Amino acid sequence: MKVALVLLTVGLVTWIGFSQFNGLRTSEAMDLAQQARQLATGQGLTTQLIRPLALWQLRAKFGNNAPSVQQFPETLSPPLYPAALALVLKLGDVSRMVPYSVSPEGIKNMKVYPPDYLVLGFNLLCVAMATLAVYLWGTGQFDVGTGFLATVFFLGSTPLWTHAVAGGSVCLLVLLYAWAGYFFYLGLRGEEDPENAETSSGGWFGVAGFIVGLTPLVQMIHLWSALALVCLGLFLFQKGKFWLVLGFAIPLLFFLGWLVRLWMATGNPVGINWAYLISESAHYPGDLVWRTFSFDIEKTNVWQRVLGSFVRGVSFLISHGPVLCGATVAGTLAVFSALHKFRRPSAATAKLLWLGAVGILFLATAFIVREESGALTPIPLVFLPLASVYGAAALFIFVERWSLQVDLLEKIFVVLVGILASAPVFSFVLQSSAPPFPYPPTYPPIFLFMRSWFEPKEFQASDLPAAEAWYSNQPTLWVPATREELIKIHDRVTPIFSILFTPASSDVKMYSQMMVENSEWGSWADVIRRQKAPDLPQSFVTSLPPNNEYLLLSLQKRWN
Repeated sequence: MKVALVLLTVGLVTWIGFSQFNGLRTSEAMDLAQQARQLATGQGLTTQLIRPLALWQLRAKFGNNAPSVQQFPETLSPPLYPAALALVLKLGDVSRMVPYSVSPEGIKNMKVYPPDYLVLGFNLLCVAMATLAVYLWGTGQFDVGTGFLATVFFLGSTPLWTHAVAGGSVCLLVLLYAWAGYFFYLGLRGEEDPENAETSSGGWFGVAGFIVGLTPLVQMIHLWSALALVCLGLFLFQKGKFWLVLGFAIPLLFFLGWLVRLWMATGNPVGINWAYLISESAHYPGDLVWRTFSFDIEKTNVWQRVLGSFVRGVSFLISHGPVLCGATVAGTLAVFSALHKFRRPSAATAKLLWLGAVGILFLATAFIVREESGALTPIPLVFLPLASVYGAAALFIFVERWSLQVDLLEKIFVVLVGILASAPVFSFVLQSSAPPFPYPPTYPPIFLFMRSWFEPKEFQASDLPAAEAWYSNQPTLWVPATREELIKIHDRVTPIFSILFTPASSDVKMYSQMMVENSEWGSWADVIRRQKAPDLPQSFVTSLPPNNEYLLLSLQKRWN
């Protein structure tokens, strides 16, 4: 059984990873990758993706003494994932196996930017290591059958694989939560043995506390679930409380250091993370808040909007909870397991511990989730290991209560449920290979080719800034909310040498929808429709492949 499980894991990691991968697919993945490159090349905690809101925040604090766009501090993402990925990128570059630069001949034949494979490899390694933790957790907390079924539930999660091949920090968070669950189990198992020494269970609690303390350094919102786990541990655990707090305190000090850095850099201890509270709202549809340079918080009715969004967010998360954790069948079974009174003390205590963490993180997520894009939020996916383990345990409990008398029938039923839960991944595996390039339009050859037209470090603007920053390795401004704001940045902050529009904006909505009041792209509708904009200083225009879907505006003509 163990051999089959290893083969299943290795087979899925290899097949899905390399048959479905066609480059990084999300802005978050490319943003974190370019931050990692900044670290790997000695640029520190800086970013080449310049959000107008972040630019406004620094200019509001420092005025003309604000950092230049060439050394712009990262004020949104915590540093752990970029730091871990930076080590991988550095190894790839030093070994010359996966260099950052691509020759002109290589660009012509390229389909995937070589460093993208390093991001894929790192995420797949996280998935494989998390799978091991899920198996050990399920087997130790319950039995071998539960461990095997929990692993099937875990590997049968389509959202997990989607994020693994898309890039981003989700897989690292899933890994941390999976191992935290396993080490919490080891500590609770020590409490079940009266002869076990204090330091034995305490040591495992210390490791678990250290791991959950790392999660806010990946995504800031996980501070709430980490605090919930530690506080509930102090209440529920009989021994090892000191080690739990000590383990948690070590990464917490680094997190507090990160907050101090944000305070010194921006005057706000959370940087621009507060913008998540009002993003995708009626006043700031889509990504408009991040693209706003002339921001006035007094005009946003922020608390009224936040509280209204919170109520709707709670309703959405409650109704979609099992789906959002990445495994509908396992998630639903896990909900039923929450109602079961486990006889084993370690399982019962762990259930209460994790219920508190789930509840707190769901409440925190409700402040920032929006029903329009809620199904895409990866935050609850971190509870996939928990849902897999307790969902598998619940299924075996139900089967035992049915008393089918024939042991074979019980096993057949469990196998059928496992196949049903994994069916989406089977179709994922059997489908044909992914297209050559991901869509929306991250077409790396275009970005790399355009880089030869401009001088190093020339400032650009783009509606897909994460892709341009990552592939072009140039400081890139997210196209501001209005043309007036872009001209203001061009005149008062730093010249903007080019503006790139991709299908990321032109394919979002029809022209009539762009022109409605408070539209996200209303100010740029004529340019998106490829009409000349006489008020922009970037007056030289050219269309780029594929199919002339890319539109480049520049201060001067540099192409043949």
